[in-house]
Amino acid sequence: MPSRSQTAPRALLCLALTCAVLPACQRSAAAEPIEWREPAPGLAYAEVPLRTQPLSQPIAVHLLRLDPQRWQLRVVPASLTGRPLADAAAFRRALPGAVLAINGGYFDENYRPLGLLVDRGRTLSPLRHVDHGVFAVAAGKASLVHARDWQSPPDLDFAVECGPRLIVDGKPLSFKENIARRTALGIDRHGNVVVVATADVLTLQALAQFLARSEAAGGPGLLYALNLDGGPSTMLDVERGAVHAAVRAPTQVPIGLAVVERPAP
Repeated sequence: MPSRSQTAPRALLCLALTCAVLPACQRSAAAEPIEWREPAPGLAYAEVPLRTQPLSQPIAVHLLRLDPQRWQLRVVPASLTGRPLADAAAFRRALPGAVLAINGGYFDENYRPLGLLVDRGRTLSPLRHVDHGVFAVAAGKASLVHARDWQSPPDLDFAVECGPRLIVDGKPLSFKENIARRTALGIDRHGNVVVVATADVLTLQALAQFLARSEAAGGPGLLYALNLDGGPSTMLDVERGAVHAAVRAPTQVPIGLAVVERPAP
């Protein structure tokens, strides 16, 4: 039978091992990959409960991941809905075959868009030389650059200018601690476009850190991300197969963005 002097070190060793193992188990439990649902080839949807301080309840983050070779981002003016302003559901229904719609970029007091907007190669609003980013798709490939570095590429299909940029080269940028509902566009390491909308408020910092989190650590692993007009403008409407999701907005906006299947070549 071990003496008391022998038992004490063993107890301390067991306690130390337990303390070392528990955090590892907790990290493992928190690192479960996102469970994506795939309603169509090249299209996947997920709703992720994100816990962030100082909020006690998790925030629902809606993610739609699309292959830009198969699926196309479109600009949808509210005029297509028959009204000067619209919500996400109306934007989606206004474009035949659209599976998703969200709000777009910023606009002025007269509801005119602020910043570059390109739809199927046609410029709807000019570039603003401000501290924002331009998210673009050309020849089925997505990119994000600072507005000062923007040069229209050949075969430009889609572009939206907004800001700030959230992630650059896989690293989240730094922001002030203001909270609001959020809408964003991102690009993952596979070249997929990821559309983001939150159902509740959070800081830009918390959103950027989550979006940059690796897939193994439970995030979407974005390399680049751009903040869109958020707050009361944040809206989302998704419908494809068994996937139905919505984030309702207290206000309506003049410009929406939608996702449709690319036409056959």
